[in-house]
Amino acid sequence: MMKHLGRSEGNPVIGVFQKFLTGHPKGAAGAWMMNGALQILNSGIIPGNRNADNVDKILEQFEYVLYPSKTLKTDGVRAVSITSFGFGQKGGQAIVVHPDYLYGAITEDRYNEYVAKVSAREKSAYKFFHNGMIYNKLFVSKEHAPYTDELEEDVYLDPLARVSKDKKSGSLTFNSKNIQSKDSYINANTIETAKMIENMTKEKVSNGGVGVDVELITSINVENDTFIERNFTPQEIEYCNAQPSVQSSFAGTWSAKEAVFKSLGVKSLGGGAALKDIEIVRVNKTLRPLNCTVTPKRQPRKLVLPM
Repeated sequence: MMKHLGRSEGNPVIGVFQKFLTGHPKGAAGAWMMNGALQILNSGIIPGNRNADNVDKILEQFEYVLYPSKTLKTDGVRAVSITSFGFGQKGGQAIVVHPDYLYGAITEDRYNEYVAKVSAREKSAYKFFHNGMIYNKLFVSKEHAPYTDELEEDVYLDPLARVSKDKKSGSLTFNSKNIQSKDSYINANTIETAKMIENMTKEKVSNGGVGVDVELITSINVENDTFIERNFTPQEIEYCNAQPSVQSSFAGTWSAKEAVFKSLGVKSLGGGAALKDIEIVRVNKTLRPLNCTVTPKRQPRKLVLPM
C-alpha cells in the first residue's frame, strides 16, 4: 500500500511515538498527540523516538516506514495521521493537513468566511479564559457524566450524538430528544441525495427500477420473535444471528428488502405486509443474488447485484 501511495526508501512514512514521554495519560493521550502533530506541521521538525533502539521485528517488515531515533529537520510537513488507543479498547484516528494546502484548495470567499469564524472563536475563547481567571472558574470539576445512567448506552452507540446547552444551568449535556433520533441520520439532504441518485440511475437502467432505502439500526426490534419470523427467512435469521452485531445485520437485511420492494414498483400493501417473500442471500464478497417473490401469481425472480 505504501508503494502504491508513492512511498520509497528515500521517501518513507515517518513514525513518531510519544509513549516513552507521556506514559499513560488516559483521556489526555489523544489531545497531547494532536498538540505534537500541530507542532510538527508548524515547525517542520519531526521529533525522534528516543527509545527506538529495539524496533519490533513485525514493524521492521515495513520497509517504507521509518522510526527515527533522532530529531529530523525538514523543509515542511504536509500532513500527519494520528492514531490513539486508550483503555477499554477505545481509540481514535485523525488526519491533519497543513493549512497552506487547505487554503490553496478553497476559494477566496470561503477563506474569508473561515477567517471570520476563527476571529469570532478567538474572541470568545479570550473572554472565557479571562472570566475564568477573574472568577476562579477556569477549571470546573465535574462530578457526573453529561448524560443520565439510562442514556449511557444510547450515547455510546450513537456516532452522531452531540451535547446541547441546558437553558437553566448553561451546562452542556446529552438529552434523549437528540439521541438515536432518525432525523439525525436521515435528514432532508440525505433524502434529496437518495432521490437524485435514484433518478440518475433510472436513466441508465432500462430493464428495471432502482430501489434506495435507509433505516435506523435501532428501529429493528430483534427481541420481537414474531416480527423476525414474519419478515425474515430461516436462512436470513441464521446468518444475522451469527454476525458480531445481530441488530445491525438484521437492519441491513431489512433495508435491502425494502430497496428491492421499491425497485419492483409494485403497490404497497401497508405496514402489515410481510417481507419474507424477498430473500437476501449472501454468496460471496462481490455478488449478492436476491431471490424475491412479488405475488403468488408470479414466479420467483433472481436478481444479481454486483457490490
